[in-house]
Amino acid sequence: MNYDKEINWPQPRPIIIVKVKDVYGNRLVYPVCDNAQHFASIAGTKTLSTVVLKTIEAMGYDIEIEQEKL
Repeated sequence: MNYDKEINWPQPRPIIIVKVKDVYGNRLVYPVCDNAQHFASIAGTKTLSTVVLKTIEAMGYDIEIEQEKL
C-alpha cells in the first residue's frame, strides 16, 4: 500500500523575495526575485506598496525580506 498517494500533503506556498530600504525617511520595498519584479511590473511601479504586498499574500505567496549583508 502506497500511503503517499492516499494522503494529500499540503503543498509549500510560493515565495517572493523583497528588500526594504530607507529612502529619505520613507521605507520602500524593492523586488529582488523574478516573481517580485513581475508583480512590480504589473503594478506599474519600481517598488511594491503595502496594498500590492497584501494582494500578493492573498494570492497565496509568502513574502521573504532579504537581510542586509555587512
